[in-house]
Amino acid sequence: MDELCLRLFPDGKEFCDFLLHQHRIEGSIVDTFNQTSDNVFSNYKYRAQLLNVKDKIRNLVFLLNGHKVPIYYFSDTGYITFSDDSFGARIFLEYYGFVQITLSFEDEQGNQHLWDTDYIPVWVRKGKQNDSVRRMSEYVYRNNLSLLNFDKNFAKEEVGLKSFSNQTLESQIILLEKIYVILEKNYYSFKTNSRFVTTLKEHIDYFEKLTYVSQNTIRYISQHPEELQPIPSCLGIKIGSKFYQPSKTLITDAQRSYDIYENRVILGFILFLLKEMEKIEKEIQSVLSQYSSNTMETDEYVLSTFFIYSNTMDLLKIILIDIQKLHQKYIIIYHSYCEVLPINHQMITAIPKFTPVFKSILHYHQIYDCIVDWFSKGVFSIQREKFMLSFVKMSKLYEVYVLTKFLNFFSEKGYKLSLSEKKMYPVKNQYYESVDCNNYFEFQNATCKITLYYQPVIYSKDRQSISGIGLYRNTSISFSGKDGTIYTPDYLIKYEYIGETNAKYLLIDAKFSTINTVKAHHIANLVYKYLFSISTLSPDDQILGLCVFNGQSDSDIDSMLNVYDFEQNYAISPKAEIVTFTENSTENTRLHECLLENAIGLYTTFPPHAPILLSDFETEDFDYL
Repeated sequence: MDELCLRLFPDGKEFCDFLLHQHRIEGSIVDTFNQTSDNVFSNYKYRAQLLNVKDKIRNLVFLLNGHKVPIYYFSDTGYITFSDDSFGARIFLEYYGFVQITLSFEDEQGNQHLWDTDYIPVWVRKGKQNDSVRRMSEYVYRNNLSLLNFDKNFAKEEVGLKSFSNQTLESQIILLEKIYVILEKNYYSFKTNSRFVTTLKEHIDYFEKLTYVSQNTIRYISQHPEELQPIPSCLGIKIGSKFYQPSKTLITDAQRSYDIYENRVILGFILFLLKEMEKIEKEIQSVLSQYSSNTMETDEYVLSTFFIYSNTMDLLKIILIDIQKLHQKYIIIYHSYCEVLPINHQMITAIPKFTPVFKSILHYHQIYDCIVDWFSKGVFSIQREKFMLSFVKMSKLYEVYVLTKFLNFFSEKGYKLSLSEKKMYPVKNQYYESVDCNNYFEFQNATCKITLYYQPVIYSKDRQSISGIGLYRNTSISFSGKDGTIYTPDYLIKYEYIGETNAKYLLIDAKFSTINTVKAHHIANLVYKYLFSISTLSPDDQILGLCVFNGQSDSDIDSMLNVYDFEQNYAISPKAEIVTFTENSTENTRLHECLLENAIGLYTTFPPHAPILLSDFETEDFDYL
């Protein structure tokens, strides 16, 4: 099939063409992004046309960064129209940074085809929302970078785009540091107890040093009569009436040789790591040299990729310094090992044989384990490094931003993070997408244990053994009219008090929307799902309520809204609140702490204390410091 072309038509603007390439598993944006390529605008309406299609195609799927976009495809003309429920034809409205368009389809013979565009920069309209999104991304970069490393996407797998396995830059540096510690710890053992073999070595030396007469010694003496000297003793070689003794002869000595397989492997491995660090340094420096610190903007728009690049480049500069320091430490340890193992060696590039020496001698075994760890992680290339936020939608960024705020809030309130891990939820549902980061966090202090779940699954049966969630979906009736068996809130917080047997649950959702959009389109559905359709497995447990965080606002002052706006003389339970939570203001630390205290912090002590008043934050002269 010839090279395809996708033509995008923004309303009222000139069209732009994007060549499509057969899908390839690679993919750093810094490696393939073309500064001169066309761009897209987040708030424009688009339609498209597929060009150079010579044969009929069917089952066309249109994806943006792996997320399926609803389309109508007209095979006679190649035209494509978009019908997203939330954004209509503004298909790039939620994207920030880069997008990549992928087309999946079948030809007339039923063969599957995957075609990609290059990475396309997204222009966003200047203003409060863009500034808020930028500060959200910076906050996550500073506080919880690992949560942005989303590498797995259900929609990609659905059409045949499989994830590839390779080391990340972060994991590689951590492993290098671990290996260095083991090399340093075992150096003294190698200095005093390295394995060796005993070899016989022949050399010419003074006859007095002869301790062993071999056939080669006799042969040497017979072939070198010039070395014979007369001696007064009668114990030498008798020639005529005189006795002779060689001045020098061939001596055979037993010597230690450290030139064994295991020692060559160890030195070869350290040398290999040195070369790998040199490669990483060069690749990072190459990426940094391509980066421009100039913001690309017009009167109305700014290129959002600049903020992605600036955060990524700042991170790479720090990593470069770390890897350079680590490289210098490896140079020293390498020369130290060369001194105690004076042999010729070559780099190794694969897992060596597991010999009896590696198996039975502790310091050899520990370094062998390091070799296995390294080569088992897969091949690293910075070109395959998933730079943070490169593929993240604004809604996903907002979820991670809110999660990071939660984690920091509990830590700052004196709760120690005792466990952080990734929980796997067995689900057979095409709409469920598991996250590729830690999603289970336990906090504890002297009186309370708090468990924070990110993207948990609530089943229609008792599945408490999977993750400790004592909730279940109590009806198959859905708000949308579709049957279902699971619910997947964005967050769930479980409060357990020392000495108490009951648990309290707070369900939380995040919407990158305005409060009016949440009230008009989301809150009724969320209240039905999480307050009416979920029950506790134990009659002693309690659902505290629902909090919905929204990430867009025209105001600089974030706020909290009680959904029960006709509430009378006492607080209604379970509670239902909408929390406007943005980065519109650069001085929001105390306000956010107050909002979180009211939204998720009321139940960290028992009994719950009275709500903190927010009225003071509405005055312009409030001291945020």
